Amino acid sequence: MQVKGAHYYIEKGIETWLNRKNYFEAIDLFSRALKFEPHNPDAHLLRGAVYVDVGDLQHALNDYNKALEYNPENIGLFFDKGTVLFYLGEYHKAIRSYETFLKEEPHDVDALYFNGLAYHFLGENVTAQKFIDEALSLIETSDDLYPDLCNAKGEILFDLKDYQNAITYFNKALDSDPTSFIALYNIGRAFYEMEKPKKALEYVESALKIEPKELDVLNYKGLILLDMGKLEEALHCFDRIIELHSQYIPAWYNKGVTLRQLKRTDDALDNFDEAIRLLLDKKPGIIKGMCLKKLD
Repeated sequence: MQVKGAHYYIEKGIETWLNRKNYFEAIDLFSRALKFEPHNPDAHLLRGAVYVDVGDLQHALNDYNKALEYNPENIGLFFDKGTVLFYLGEYHKAIRSYETFLKEEPHDVDALYFNGLAYHFLGENVTAQKFIDEALSLIETSDDLYPDLCNAKGEILFDLKDYQNAITYFNKALDSDPTSFIALYNIGRAFYEMEKPKKALEYVESALKIEPKELDVLNYKGLILLDMGKLEEALHCFDRIIELHSQYIPAWYNKGVTLRQLKRTDDALDNFDEAIRLLLDKKPGIIKGMCLKKLD
């Protein structure tokens, strides 16, 4: 008879996780292993990976930290930890973890990509661009990650207000993946910033043919129509968003702006009030008088 120690529960946990896809039972099995060996880095690493699969990123991070505490030589785990931190929005900490990994694996394209994105989300676009450029220099255009890298490069250039070159990279993403609604949407945004609303609308509508319920894209279409003076069409966009997701605050505010331009003042005020109510529910500490400033 096999003694049921840590190794037994780790092996059972791996089988349960990978073969049977029973994630919560796998978590329980790895937890049993840790009762026998609380400092076992493999059990912590594996349980952390399952927590990632079920979307429990904070518990995943706790386990990855324990695994690194007990086995700091596991360089690959710094990438996994960085990615958890990235999706938790802890970009500074994610960068530290990615850059620890990149010291040993400087040509890892995934790490370069995510590290570049983390810098981008922090607004450090010059540094972000260096990492994305390095990743692009190492990857084939046929690689699955190539369109994501091109979109990332385009978004960085967009934030740097280099709209024409941003469009070049968004088009590269689109050439690689014609189903990329993000690339189409981003091209539309760039044309809008270049004061070409008709061209912008064309690309945004193409994006919506692929993802017709994408709220941010619908909202952007409404804003373009509003800017073009097509008020009834803009109103239809904002109504469609509210129909799909009544908690989407910008739609209520933008609908109010549209109604005000249509001289429907009472209706406009009702929509502004609803936007304020939703914002106060989301951020109860905010002063009511600041709400419209936040929405604008």
